[in-house]
Amino acid sequence: MRNSSQVSNALRLSFCVIGLICATGCGSSQKKSDSSSSVISNSASENEISSVDVDTSEADVPSLKSASDNSKASNLDPRYRSLGQAIRSGRSKSITDEAAKLLGTNAYDPVALNALALLHLKRGHPGAAKLLLNKAIDRNPGTASLYNNLGVSMSQEGDDAAALTNFKKALKADGSHRETLGNLGSMYMKGGDVSRALPLLEQSYKANRGNLSVANNYAIALRLSGDLEGASRIYDEILKADPKNLNALVNDAILLIEFMNKPKDGLTLVYKIKFMETDRKDVVARANALEKKAKAALQ
Repeated sequence: MRNSSQVSNALRLSFCVIGLICATGCGSSQKKSDSSSSVISNSASENEISSVDVDTSEADVPSLKSASDNSKASNLDPRYRSLGQAIRSGRSKSITDEAAKLLGTNAYDPVALNALALLHLKRGHPGAAKLLLNKAIDRNPGTASLYNNLGVSMSQEGDDAAALTNFKKALKADGSHRETLGNLGSMYMKGGDVSRALPLLEQSYKANRGNLSVANNYAIALRLSGDLEGASRIYDEILKADPKNLNALVNDAILLIEFMNKPKDGLTLVYKIKFMETDRKDVVARANALEKKAKAALQ
């Protein structure tokens, strides 16, 4: 029988999905954006951008990236090495082929089912992902990664209550599961419960510094809790790693102009946003409003 740590490592390699769903809204409506899946929600009074992430381990809110925890690859059960290589390659057909081989031996293999479910999530088919994940959970209960990914599937379908339930199950199975910490914290943020969200997002952020999605949502939570300097430091960190990170640029500009009385610094970011962004009307409208406010403050 497989060692539980080997299965856990293999599941992490075969995509640990993270669905980050927090923050605030532009205007009064909730909008889903383009193919990046970023979301502007309406749970708080300000207008920051956060996202629904389908992520793996290197991250940027919201896209499915090829997962790889290379430090653990050598510790994988040998049966999963070929699947792990396929996942790192990012080629869907290779992932499907290798998963099929595993399922030919064990129709309930949790790693193979998880990998296939994540392909469906990437393609925007949460219903198919749910079927695969529920099948895996049926024979592999108590596996944090499976419950976490099922929660992401539920959130993609708009069932926040079911998503929350599954994130809680994942955290019960593994209290340090970094993806679930971020997801559950983001769900609480979506509901406006900053006091419950902040410690979870902080734990997730510290466990996974490379995940810019988590960092963005953590910065929003810091701002909402009143720690403006802390939020600013996180945005600086994100933009150092990814100078074109749209979510962080917009949220940092909001922070500087509307909360920290630094209109000149905020205006620099606004101009960068307007130069970059031409497709998302919500972002362009927000940038125009920030530009007007910053210029008025500078007069």
